[in-house]
Amino acid sequence: MLETGWFTAAEDWVETHALSAHEFATFGFAMAVLLCLVLIFLLFSGLRALVTRMRNAAGARAFRRSKEPGYRILLARPTGPGAGRTRKWLTAAIQDHLAEFNFGAPFRVVSTGQITGGSEQKILAEARKRLATADADMLVWASRIGKGADGLVVQGLSRGGGLRADEARAFSIPLPGRFDALDGEMPRVAAYLLAKKLQPALANPQAFRPEKMKLLAEALDGMMAGAGGVAPVVRSELEADFCASGVHVAEAMGDLAALDRVITMRRAHLEAVDTTSDSALVLQARMDLGRALLARAEKQFDQKTVQEAIAQLSLVVEALRGDPAIQKAQTASDAMFKAQTMIETRKRFSMNFGS
Repeated sequence: MLETGWFTAAEDWVETHALSAHEFATFGFAMAVLLCLVLIFLLFSGLRALVTRMRNAAGARAFRRSKEPGYRILLARPTGPGAGRTRKWLTAAIQDHLAEFNFGAPFRVVSTGQITGGSEQKILAEARKRLATADADMLVWASRIGKGADGLVVQGLSRGGGLRADEARAFSIPLPGRFDALDGEMPRVAAYLLAKKLQPALANPQAFRPEKMKLLAEALDGMMAGAGGVAPVVRSELEADFCASGVHVAEAMGDLAALDRVITMRRAHLEAVDTTSDSALVLQARMDLGRALLARAEKQFDQKTVQEAIAQLSLVVEALRGDPAIQKAQTASDAMFKAQTMIETRKRFSMNFGS
C-alpha cells in the first residue's frame, strides 16, 4: 500500500507540475520513435559494415584468382580530410610512374576499402589479413594528418623480396600534406619510394646493370631538383640513393657527370656540418664522398683526390669502430676465427701424429 501510494502521489505531482497525462503519453511516444530510429541506424550501420567487409573480401579473393602477370598492388581508401582527392592522386602517381622504377615490369593496381582497426596493431593485423586474402605483393593506404612536410603519411605492407604475407614488412613514407605541394616531381617521388618497398634490390645499385642505374640516377637528380617541399628524411634517402647509383655508374661505365654531382653535393653537405647535424647522415656523406673520389681517381688519377678520399674514409672507419654493434660483430668474428684455427690445428695434428 505504501509503495502504491507513493507511486500514485508521484504520478499526480508530475501531471500537476510537469506534464499532463496527454503530454506524458506524447513524450513517451516520441521517445519510443527516437529509440526505434536509433535501432534502425545501428542496424543499417552494422549491415553497411558487413556489406563493406564482404565486398572487400570478395574483391581480394577475385584479385587472388587473377592470372595476369606482374606485381599485385592493393590500394586502400585513404583516411582524413580530402580522402577522395588523395586516393586519385596516389592512384595516378602509381599508375603513371611506378613502371619507370620497376624498369617496365608489369603491375596491376586494385582498389579496396579502408583499413580500419583503431590501434596500430589492429590496423596492421587487418592489413596482413587482406594482403594474404588477395595474395598481393603490396598493400598501400594513406592518412592525411596535417599540412606540413609530413602531413600525408603513406603506409603499407610489402612482400618485396619473396616474403610471405605474415612476413610482409610494414613501412611509412611521409609526404607533404598540402595538395598544392604534391605537384611537380612529388608523384614520381612517391612512386619511387613505393617501388623501393616493392623491389628492395633498388637500394643496391650493384644488383642492376649500369645502364639502368644511369637512368635511375638521372631520375633521382630531377626529383631532388623538383621536390623542394619533401620531409628531410625523404630528401636524405633520395640523396643517398642518387650518390650510390652515381658512383656505381661511374665505376662501371666511366660516366663522370653524375660522379661530379655527387662530389659537389657531399662536399657542400660536409661544409655545413655543425654540432646539431645528424651523425648518421654525416657518416653517410663521408662514405659517399670517399667512394666518389676514389672512383674519380680510378678514371683520372690525382694524388690529392686520393688523399681526400682516404681522409674521409678514415673518419668513417674511426666512427664505426666506436659503434657497439660493430664491436660485437668484431668480437664474434674473432671468436669464429679462433674456433676455425683450433679445428685446422687439430686436423694437422691428427694427420701428422694421429689421434
